[in-house]
Amino acid sequence: MPNTLSGLITEKELLDFSQNFAVARNYTGSRYFPDRKTQYIKQEYTRLCANGNLPQVAMVHAYDTEAHIASRVPFERVSVEELLIKEKINLTENVAKLTQGMAMDMDSTRNYVFDDIARMAEMVVTRAEMAKVDAIAKGKAVIQENGLDFVVDYDVPDENRVSGDWSDATADVLGDVNGWVDTAEKNGSTPNIAITSKAIVQKIKANQTIQKAIFGTSGVGILPTMAQINALFFDQFGITIVTDTDKYGVLKTNEKGEPYVEQRNFFPDEAFVVTATGADGTLGTGLWGVTPEEREQGGAFDSKRQSQFVTVTTWDTPDPVATWTKASGLFVPVLPNPYGHVIATVTTADDSEG
Repeated sequence: MPNTLSGLITEKELLDFSQNFAVARNYTGSRYFPDRKTQYIKQEYTRLCANGNLPQVAMVHAYDTEAHIASRVPFERVSVEELLIKEKINLTENVAKLTQGMAMDMDSTRNYVFDDIARMAEMVVTRAEMAKVDAIAKGKAVIQENGLDFVVDYDVPDENRVSGDWSDATADVLGDVNGWVDTAEKNGSTPNIAITSKAIVQKIKANQTIQKAIFGTSGVGILPTMAQINALFFDQFGITIVTDTDKYGVLKTNEKGEPYVEQRNFFPDEAFVVTATGADGTLGTGLWGVTPEEREQGGAFDSKRQSQFVTVTTWDTPDPVATWTKASGLFVPVLPNPYGHVIATVTTADDSEG
């Protein structure tokens, strides 16, 4: 029988877990920023300049004349450093209350330890999803946690940051969206989706101009379905609304000192983003790198390493006696077309309410 809890799980088992722990989830960010692994800590990528994706015009020539020499559309080279995301937990405190005074079999204990390992790895994936949604909804990731204070900025133009007030049922929702689509088109983009929150979708459904556009002048008060709204928006603007209702939990403590999990939305309630997906239906890429722990494990950057997005490690401390497990990942989302990305901040509640 092993002397420590970490001895229940071998390094090979931890490596197998890491290399087989898939990070794709049925989240909005995961769908629009598919994950890819690279072996570099600092990422460099190129993106087209504003209007750079518009077709260029060739010149008409006379016969027997030399062809005009074309100019290449300029690219912008962007450098961004991946975020080190990690979390650890003391396994001994968790397992002791199950094993003390009980003849618990090793398989059950191993399963409990693996549950903790999976939870730590899932926390890393959840933080990566937050970064993906920040890229969509904010055009930047503001890192103010664990003593850090910096911004990963995707350079969405200032004119692409707009606002609207939809708190009143007579607000000109269609007019606002038309203006935001125009803004994207002026930067050479053809938007095909709008990503937003459930709170804003509810305001769209309750909007009288939307109801009239769908049901006619006598249709005020009839709540349309999402299918009807999307049919209208596609007809008017060529876009489809995607509603992000994904949630995550934050462990908190109430006034009595009792722990509880607070529910939060990944996507901000006030955000309405008009943007264009690429030919593959994505907005960018979720880039994962090689963690310091993975580098310590050694080995070539082969196909197995390319699927090792989250690295899990364990170790023992002698005083106090404890066994720890840690999950870590290096991650950053890449947004290659910030010029066609229009971020609206929408007011949905009247200031006089409440």
